[in-house]
Amino acid sequence: MDENKTIFDTVTLDAEEIRKQAEADAASDGRLEIFGEGDGALSKGGVKYKKPKLLYWLIALLAGLILGGLITIALVSSVAGGLSNLRLIKDMGEYDSSVISELLHRIDQYHFGDTPSSDKLIEKASHALVDAMEDPYASYFTKAEYEAYTQSFNGNYYGIGVLISAPDGTGALIHRVYEGSFAEAAGLKAFDIVTKVDGKDITNLSSSELVALITGEEGTTVDITYLRDGEENTVTVTRGEVYIKRVDSLMFEGDIGYILLTSFSGDAVNEFRAALDDLTARGAKSLIVDLRNDPGGSLWTVIDICDMLLPKCTIVSMQGKTTDPTQYFESDKDMYDIEFVVLVNEYSASASEIFAGAMQDNGRAKIIGVKTYGKGVVQTTFPLEKDRGYIKLTTDAYFTPNGTNLGGTGVTPDIIAELDEELSVYDIYTLVTEHFDEDTQLQAAIKELTGK
Repeated sequence: MDENKTIFDTVTLDAEEIRKQAEADAASDGRLEIFGEGDGALSKGGVKYKKPKLLYWLIALLAGLILGGLITIALVSSVAGGLSNLRLIKDMGEYDSSVISELLHRIDQYHFGDTPSSDKLIEKASHALVDAMEDPYASYFTKAEYEAYTQSFNGNYYGIGVLISAPDGTGALIHRVYEGSFAEAAGLKAFDIVTKVDGKDITNLSSSELVALITGEEGTTVDITYLRDGEENTVTVTRGEVYIKRVDSLMFEGDIGYILLTSFSGDAVNEFRAALDDLTARGAKSLIVDLRNDPGGSLWTVIDICDMLLPKCTIVSMQGKTTDPTQYFESDKDMYDIEFVVLVNEYSASASEIFAGAMQDNGRAKIIGVKTYGKGVVQTTFPLEKDRGYIKLTTDAYFTPNGTNLGGTGVTPDIIAELDEELSVYDIYTLVTEHFDEDTQLQAAIKELTGK
């Protein structure tokens, strides 16, 4: 398994690899014939491919003449304006491009006024084409969009270092200011409400539009206007490279270790292992793994982290377009021998559910909280030819060790523990560190481990 080719529950496949695999599959199925020279046979991997007999050559020649005639007719038709007959032939199949071809032709020939470039039109059409699938997990990315997406996923981006909510009618709430960040140096704090960015009102923006305003090139600055205790202030923050940790760890009374895993991405595997080593070295006898609000991440990351805590067993299986027949992912016998429980909520999704399902089905840990999100599918990201972007598609479904697909159902905890709605506005780190006693889900986990 190549970790570097997997992003956000997706497996990135190289276009050349796909082409070579398609040729290999065709050869093994007898659909791809290879004719040698000399003695009449070409041996490859112990399989002989014979030259065609004379009759086959005559049939091939006749087919070639007919095909040549059809191509000539098609070319004449297109010159005469018959664009609806155009076809686009690709290595892996035939796709009808007639509508897009004709639309671009008509726009180029007859549109009066300012006309976007063909590349820009195709970019927008590509977004719309994927959106029309009505798959909430499918996406088209331009090269720039994909680079921004993978940068944030891998843990590094150029910004100011805050965890911020989507804007509402008042502004955007800062949930967390990361330690050592540029935002912290400028004086921003958790629970400040951002109202303007560079003087622009942000109350009606989407979360992605807000992020686009705040992030930028290294060394540039951005003016952040915010409310604190009813007073409006503005600070200038320098942008720079920000690394977002995926793991926070704490020690609680009773020799209980605590690990908050915010995403199965970036360097989460090494961070999780380091946290386990540190907590056990400090005398932790039991552990709480907190996956509340964790949206998921890399398939390989969750498998590697599960492997640290499970004996030899099945972690998860996958079945679909890229895994047929079913592919099983197993852990080895080595593991951290520590008692632990797992905290989840309705925003624990995808890789978080794989983790929780693996622990529950294998009887390794109790799951505590409320039912998880219910995402039972995996996405694969494919690069497009000629550097024209990327497409992310839902390609497979995953199943817990007991064969359960969690799509639409989620993981039902062994111990149900609700959280007061008033506390749901806090990010999990703030909830645990500043509202420890009020966090009923955390307290339920401690009770399960201590028996009191």
